[in-house]
Amino acid sequence: MNSKPITVTSRIDGKTFRDFAVFDILIRQKRWKSPAIFAGIMIFFAMICFTQIGKAEQAGLLGGVLAGIGLILPAVYFGNFFYSIKAQIKKLKLDTPKHVYTVTLTEAEDGITIVTPTGEGGTLRVRWDQLHMVYQAASCIYLFISPRQAFLLPSGQADVSDEALEKFLKEKLPQEKWSVIKK
Repeated sequence: MNSKPITVTSRIDGKTFRDFAVFDILIRQKRWKSPAIFAGIMIFFAMICFTQIGKAEQAGLLGGVLAGIGLILPAVYFGNFFYSIKAQIKKLKLDTPKHVYTVTLTEAEDGITIVTPTGEGGTLRVRWDQLHMVYQAASCIYLFISPRQAFLLPSGQADVSDEALEKFLKEKLPQEKWSVIKK
């Protein structure tokens, strides 16, 4: 292994933030399931109503209402989700890349150091064995130090190549703490 520290100056832009938010909320936390199950249940009952057209009074109307609710409410849920991401990007002024923090990785046991710009939060040190999970996306590595807190290491922002950064992380982490996101 290389004994030289690896430094990543994370500059986050709107696309990187959006990609991470979609991954974290919809894929990692699987929050797409509830609206999908709701839609499935409502459409199932709508189909039952449609089979009763001509046999039961206003079965078609009830089926249409159920199908509409089953499609509209999940659409509103996902619309609000993407709108909130857009609003957060605007609030954080991420339309252009913004330096958010610097992550330094070393071979020492407490080898992860995150430094935020002066006056915004200080320094955080994390031990390798405390690291929750690392996900490798197409253009970024998501370094989760806990199930609720992640740091983004965008491609091309380390002082080594992306391949060297990936190799270093894979050597420091057990295999079960490394996951590649399929795109």
